[in-house]
Amino acid sequence: MEQQQTWRRELPNYKQVAPEIEDLPFQAREAINVLRGNIQLSGANLKVIAITSAVANEGKSSIAFRLTKSLAGLKKRTLYLDCDIRNSVTMSRYGMSGQVQGLTEYLCGAAAMNDIVYRTPDKYMDVILTGAVAPNPSELVSGKLFTLLLDEMRKRYDYIIVDTPPINPVIDGTMIAKRCDGTVMVIESGQTDRMQAVRAKRQLEYAGIKLLGAVLNKVGAAKKGYGYGYGYGYGYGYDYGYGYGNDYGDTYGGYNDGKNSGSKSDSSDSSKKSSDKI
Repeated sequence: MEQQQTWRRELPNYKQVAPEIEDLPFQAREAINVLRGNIQLSGANLKVIAITSAVANEGKSSIAFRLTKSLAGLKKRTLYLDCDIRNSVTMSRYGMSGQVQGLTEYLCGAAAMNDIVYRTPDKYMDVILTGAVAPNPSELVSGKLFTLLLDEMRKRYDYIIVDTPPINPVIDGTMIAKRCDGTVMVIESGQTDRMQAVRAKRQLEYAGIKLLGAVLNKVGAAKKGYGYGYGYGYGYGYDYGYGYGNDYGDTYGGYNDGKNSGSKSDSSDSSKKSSDKI
């Protein structure tokens, strides 16, 4: 307790938000805990973890936020960093209202770093939200200010969970994941075209990004209503899914989301070597 109080005294006087986080059923909580445990076992040097997906609507934002909350439950100083500047759903999904200064304002030079970090009622969990929608997210996240933000947050937190844009529609997700220690890719069960997932995996590997594993999300959601599915290392999964509504609409930042619509050139690769399997 004294260690936590000391840590809080050392932090700047952050503003506060109060996300409305509903309780999950037991199986859903356990699936998130499995994800949390596997990340912890992946190496002590992994502090900044990107959560991404191939296309929109796969549930990455839900999993990123729940993972942050789960790590905070272990009394780990944890930060949720929403980098999905084009189409963030975090504020509306978790009932956070009002004007906030977020990542966009900081990257544009309109807000100081400490002004964009918000405390939550969970004393171990802080958040950085996206703020205003920016017309040039790729340029913003490739700049020096974003690197400075990650470097400083590494000093303050045990874990930083980074919610990125999907990989295939826009380049932002790859650029952000490149600055993280490892990446987890979320795949929606029964909806995401296999070749879209393969395409995203190749993109991450081509960029030299450490891919920790994949989350098979919304497994059995139509039948059971709740539960996260989690498959680690592309090998096995837990047969329960957790289904929220759509993270995005049918398009993402002006791009088609690509679900069930792998390109002809991608489809021709479906019988290639096993390293392409998800």
